[in-house]
Amino acid sequence: MVLKIMQGFYFVFLWLAMFPINVQVFSKAQPDTCLSEIVSARKEVIESETFRIDKLDLGAMRVGKNKFTAVIKNKSNFPLKIGLDLRADPGLWFRKWQNQFLFELKPHEEKRMEAKYQFSRMTSEAWLRVRFGDPTIEDGRISKLIKIFEKKYYIGKANKAVNYDLSHFEKHQTEHCEIYYFKNSPAGKNITAIAAERESAFQSIASLLGVDNSRKIRIFFFPDAKSKKKETGHIGDGWAFSNNIVEVYNQKTKLDPFHELAHIISREVGNPPAIFDEGFAVYVSEKMGSDTLNYLGHARKTVDEVVRTYLEQGKLIPFEELFSYPEIGPRKSKPKISYPQAASIVKYLAETRSVARFRKAFKSLKRSRNPEIIRENKKIFEDIYGQTLLGIELAWLRKISLDQISH
Repeated sequence: MVLKIMQGFYFVFLWLAMFPINVQVFSKAQPDTCLSEIVSARKEVIESETFRIDKLDLGAMRVGKNKFTAVIKNKSNFPLKIGLDLRADPGLWFRKWQNQFLFELKPHEEKRMEAKYQFSRMTSEAWLRVRFGDPTIEDGRISKLIKIFEKKYYIGKANKAVNYDLSHFEKHQTEHCEIYYFKNSPAGKNITAIAAERESAFQSIASLLGVDNSRKIRIFFFPDAKSKKKETGHIGDGWAFSNNIVEVYNQKTKLDPFHELAHIISREVGNPPAIFDEGFAVYVSEKMGSDTLNYLGHARKTVDEVVRTYLEQGKLIPFEELFSYPEIGPRKSKPKISYPQAASIVKYLAETRSVARFRKAFKSLKRSRNPEIIRENKKIFEDIYGQTLLGIELAWLRKISLDQISH
C-alpha cells in the first residue's frame, strides 16, 4: 500500500517535471487575467459531426510575432477544409493585424494547426480574436468564411508584455466620460467647462435615443496635430473609434463637440443607413448649438435653410436614392447636399413624426449595399410610418417650405 502511494507521488513528480509551463499557467491563473484566457482557450472544444478542434494555445502573447496552435481531427470519410481567421488588436489607436489561414485534412486525419500573428504594441486592452469557419476558396485564397466558432481572448489583462498605458495623460471623469489631456495644455486649462459640456451632451443625446449607456466614452485631447500624429499615427484633427474620440484642441482648432459623440451613443441603438446615422449626428450638433455645417461652406446656416436653397436650385437628392446610401462623405454621395438634407429629414421625423417612431426606425433599419436589404429597409420604414417614402418626402418638403413662409 505504501509502495503504491510512493509510486503515485513519483509519477506526479515526473509529470510536473516534464510539463512545468503548463502547471505554472494553470496554477497561477486568476479571473480576468491573460493567464485565465490561456486556460479558457485550452478548455475549448469545437466539435461537429465532421471535425473536432481542441487544445487551443494562444502562444507567447507578446509584442512582435506569436504562434497560435490547435489540434484538429477530421472525423469524416471525406477530405476537409477549415479556415482560420486571426485578428490581433493591441487596443486604443495602434495598428491592428489580421490574416486568414487554410487547413486541409485527409479523411480521419488529425493534425496540429499552426498560425502566426503579431502585435505592433500592446495595451492592457489587447485582444486576439479566433474565428474558425467553412471557407469558400477563390484563386487559392479564402474569399468567404462562414463562421463556425468565434471568440475574443483578452490577452492584455495583467500581461507583463504590455508596453503602453495612459499614465502620461491627466485624467478628468464625469458620470459618462473619461477625458484625457496633457497638463497645462489648452484643453487642460479649460477642462472643467469641456467636461460639463460633453457630459450634458451625452445625457441629451442618450435621452433623445432612449439609451441607457453604462459604458463610459473616452475623449483624448492633443494640443496640436503634430503631437496627435506622434502619439496615435493618425493624420488630421480628429476621429472616433469604438468608444473613443480623439481630437486636437487649441485656440485655433476646436472640433464639433457633439457629432462623434452622437455616433458613439447611437451605435447602442443600431446601425441604420447613412441618412439616419449621419443625419442624426448633424441634427444633434445643430440642436445643441454647434455651427455644424460650417466645414461644408454653410457657416451660420441651419440645415433647413441650406436644404431650401438646394430645393430652389433643383439639386436635392431624391429621398429614395438618399435612403439607399450606405455612407455619406465620399464625393459620389454629394456630401455638401446629403449631410444637410439627411439632417433635415431626421429633424422632421424626430420632431414632427414622433421620437418613438424614429427610435424604432433607427433600431430596425440595416446599413447595407445589398439591394434585397435596401428593399426590406424600405418596407420596414413604410410600415413604421404608415406612409410611402414618396409620401414622407412630400410631407417633409411641405413642412420646410411652410416654415420659410412663416418666418
